[in-house]
Order: sequence, then structure tokens, then C-alpha cells
Amino acid sequence: MDYSKFVDAVLQNDQSVINKQVKVITAVLIKFLTVRMDASIEDAQDCAQNTLMIAIEKIRNDKLSHPDAVINYLFTTAKHEYFKQLSKEREVNYEDLPEHHFEKPDQLHRLVDNEKMTILERCIEALKADYKKYIEYWFQNPGYETSVVAEHFGISVNNAWTKKHRVINVLKECFEKKIQL
Repeated sequence: MDYSKFVDAVLQNDQSVINKQVKVITAVLIKFLTVRMDASIEDAQDCAQNTLMIAIEKIRNDKLSHPDAVINYLFTTAKHEYFKQLSKEREVNYEDLPEHHFEKPDQLHRLVDNEKMTILERCIEALKADYKKYIEYWFQNPGYETSVVAEHFGISVNNAWTKKHRVINVLKECFEKKIQL
């Protein structure tokens, strides 16, 4: 294609020739973007339109006049317009960040939790052997009904319930003493 007609039409502001040339150039740019750049047809149409607007402005401002340079400029600009469009699609909207980016740091909570667990473990170690065995069973099986635990230890449900609360109270007292240190 002879791009000198396009350059002359733009410089002379001949709308009928510009319109004919734009249709041909647009088709060429769309084919280039879809085949070479794997652009969707919609993206290619947008980029071709932007490219032609930029090129016409450059020709009118006398920054692009050589017909051989026009085709290279059109292809290069179309490619860059497509890359700009791709980068805009990948941009992160910082106003709509997911909630997990706003979570408070939990390192301090984890340290405190670890310290509390260490204290609880020391308190469990300090229990009498039968209380220790009993509460460890409860911790290993937190979903068990009292009747299941009672059967396991061969005691009544009331005794199992009472023993559990006694052990918890002993652990609570121990924990509160050690946490104050």
C-alpha cells in the first residue's frame, strides 16, 4: 500500500481520502494485532483507532511525513497501544483491595498464645497423675460427651463432670499464679 496518499490527505485535510485510507489501514492494523500479538478483536479495534489518531496528529504537526516511516510508526504504535491496554487491565485497583490485606499483624497474638500454652503445659505437668491423665484425655477428645469419658475411666457421669471442673479450676489457679510472674 502507498502510504504517501494517506500522508498527503492528512496534510491537505481531504476527509474523503482520509476516510478511505483509514478503513484500509485499520484493517491492516487489526490483522497485525490479532495475528501477531494475539489480541482480541475488540482490543485490536481500540488500539488501531488510537494508533490512527496519534499518527494523524503527528502528521499534522509535521513530526511524521515520510511515507516509508509511516507504516513502521503505525505498527510500532499499535503494538505499544496494545501493551498499554494490557498493562491497564493488570493494574490493581488500590481502592478495592481484598479484606485480607487489611488484617492486623498477628505476631504479637501468636507470641502471647505461645506463652500461655507454655504456662498451661507447665500447669498440666504439675497436676497429680490421675488428674493429668484425665484432663489430657479431654484435650485429646474435646468433642466427646461426658458419658463417653465417664465410661472410659469407669466412673459415673456426675463424677466425670465434677472431676473435669475440679481439674479445670486447679489449672486456672495455677495459670493465674504463673501468668502474674
